[in-house]
Amino acid sequence: MKRKIILVIALSSFIFNMTSCKVSKNYVQFISKKEDIVAPKTKKVLAFSTENVQVSNFTKTFDKNFTTTNDFTSSYLNDFKQQAIASNLFSEVFIDTKNTSYTSLKKENADYIIYFSNVHISNRVEWTSAGGMNMNGMGMQAPTSVEYCVVTVKVEVFDAKTDKEILDFVSIGEESVFLFDFTKTLLKAKERSINHIINFLQSGKTTYKKY
Repeated sequence: MKRKIILVIALSSFIFNMTSCKVSKNYVQFISKKEDIVAPKTKKVLAFSTENVQVSNFTKTFDKNFTTTNDFTSSYLNDFKQQAIASNLFSEVFIDTKNTSYTSLKKENADYIIYFSNVHISNRVEWTSAGGMNMNGMGMQAPTSVEYCVVTVKVEVFDAKTDKEILDFVSIGEESVFLFDFTKTLLKAKERSINHIINFLQSGKTTYKKY
């Protein structure tokens, strides 16, 4: 009976430590705002991206899912378009997967231009030290680690009529590796970086509970 009580206490302590570690984190950073995006729901937007992607980690997973870096940026643009339309962020969203420079864009029908650059795929490892006894009722539990895939993207917004930059910031998306499914981890981190862009443009939200 005493052993069962010890096990319950140890398990409760572990769960408490895990849930209490859920702190907030800024996933939108380095914000520089010059002007407001006026009435975005009525605006037409053209999005394009650099094809340069720095892959520091998850290299094998990246190569497995994307033949070239251009494939990744094209996928990023298409996903952004779909999510932006689904959220009613702008009236229309166009993407240009061929041009990688602002001067080569055909922007006559756009109100704003959104440029994605400095794309970086990396990782981070988070260590957790849970207090309490181990499952044998003795000693401290060994620390555990969780690996995250991190997708970082710089976002610049321009007024298409004046060619002036009105906003820039960095969006971060991350996801923890679960059951060695590295592909799902990478794609989820990419999706979250896009979600953070849209949420920031829509509501100014920058902070989320850590995933």
